[in-house]
Amino acid sequence: MSRLGVFLCSIGLLLLLGGCQQRPNNIRQIVYSDGYLNICGWDRTERFSLMDNKLESYPFKCNIMHLAKNGWVWSGGSRSIRVYHDKEWHEVDLALAHNLGFVYEVQALSETSDGLIWVSSSLLSVYNPLTGQASVVIPTIPVPTPTSAPKSDTIDIVTSPSNGDMGPVFEAADGALWYNQQFDGIVRWDRATGQKQLWSPNDGFQGRTPIPTKFIQTQDGDIWMGLLHRGVYRWHNGMWQTWLLPSEDGSCFGAPLNEKEVVTSARRLDPQRRFWRCRGQGDFTVIDMLEDRQGWVWVAFNNGGVTMWDGSEWNMIGDFETPATPMVLYEDSAGTMWIGSLQHGVGKYHDGTLTMFPKLNIVTFVETPDHRLFGGGSEGLFLYNRASDQWEKYPPGQ
Repeated sequence: MSRLGVFLCSIGLLLLLGGCQQRPNNIRQIVYSDGYLNICGWDRTERFSLMDNKLESYPFKCNIMHLAKNGWVWSGGSRSIRVYHDKEWHEVDLALAHNLGFVYEVQALSETSDGLIWVSSSLLSVYNPLTGQASVVIPTIPVPTPTSAPKSDTIDIVTSPSNGDMGPVFEAADGALWYNQQFDGIVRWDRATGQKQLWSPNDGFQGRTPIPTKFIQTQDGDIWMGLLHRGVYRWHNGMWQTWLLPSEDGSCFGAPLNEKEVVTSARRLDPQRRFWRCRGQGDFTVIDMLEDRQGWVWVAFNNGGVTMWDGSEWNMIGDFETPATPMVLYEDSAGTMWIGSLQHGVGKYHDGTLTMFPKLNIVTFVETPDHRLFGGGSEGLFLYNRASDQWEKYPPGQ
C-alpha cells in the first residue's frame, strides 16, 4: 500500500474513533450540572457537553455519582473517591480507622444539610469540603446478644455482624441520620445530642438482620426503608411496620386468582386473596424507592416487580418480574413516572396508564433545566422526544 493510502487510512481510522467517542456507552448513572451530563460508566467516567456534544473521558471506574449542593460532582469507584470542581477531577483521600479496613467499592454517596459528604463502603467515612478533612464513623453502639428466632426454609446469605458494607446514609427532616451499623442493625443518630439508637434483628425485623438499600421520608414524616432480601419497612408512630412483603416466612405475596391475567396497567394486591405466589429469597431486595408528588410510594424489587402504595392498598405496575429486573424509578417535571429495567424496556406511567418501550435498556434518567429528559444504559445515551413520544439516540446520527 502506498504511503498516501496508509496516511488516508490512518486519518479515516482517527475520524472513526473520534466519532465513536462522541456518544457515551455502558452508562450506569447520569448527573446533570452546568450544561454537562456527568456520566458514571462501568469502566470509566465521562462528561458530555450539551452545548457542542463534545465528550470528555476519564479512565477511572464509577459505581455511583452525587451532585453536591455546592455544584461539585462526586464519583465513587473502586478504592477511590474523586470530585470534579475547578474544571478538573481531584482524588480525595479518606481516613482509615485502625483495623476497620479501607475504602474498596463505594456503595453510596450522600450529603447532609451542613454540606458534609458521607461515603458508604466497607466502613462509613465523612468528608468536610470546607476543611478538606475526612474521618471514619466508628460504630459505638454495643451489639445486643442475639436471641433465637424462627428459622425459614430459605438460606440466609448474610455477612457476619460488624463485618460488611454500610449501606446508604439518610438525613431525616429533623436532622437525624439513619444508617446500618455494619449488619448489626439500623441506627438513628441524633447529631445534635450525640445520642444513637440501634434496632437489632429482633426489634421488629422478625429475627433477621435488616440491611438497608434505600431510605426515603414521605410527606407525612414517616421513614420508609427498603432492605436486602426483606422488602419494605416503615417507621411510623415510634415503631417499625412491615408494609410490603415478604410475609413472615419471607417468601410469599398476594397474587390474582387468575394466573393467566395479562397486566397492562395495574394489578391490585389484596391481602385477603386465597391464592399466594411464592418466590425465592432475592426477589424482595429493594432496588429503588420514591414518593411521587401525589404522595404515592413506588418500590422496585430485584425480581419481584414494581409496586405502588396509593395510601390504602398496593398496586402492582406492569410485568417487571423475573427476568425483567427494574433498576430505577424516576418522576419527571410533568408528573410522569418512568421505570427503567435491564431486560424489559422502559415503562411510562401517566394518568393510570402504563406505556412500554420494550426495546430499550435504560437504567438512569435525568432531566435538564430546559425539561429535556435523558436516559442511559448499556446501549448509550437517549433523549425522549415528547412530540413523537419516542426515545431517540443522542446525539442524533451517531
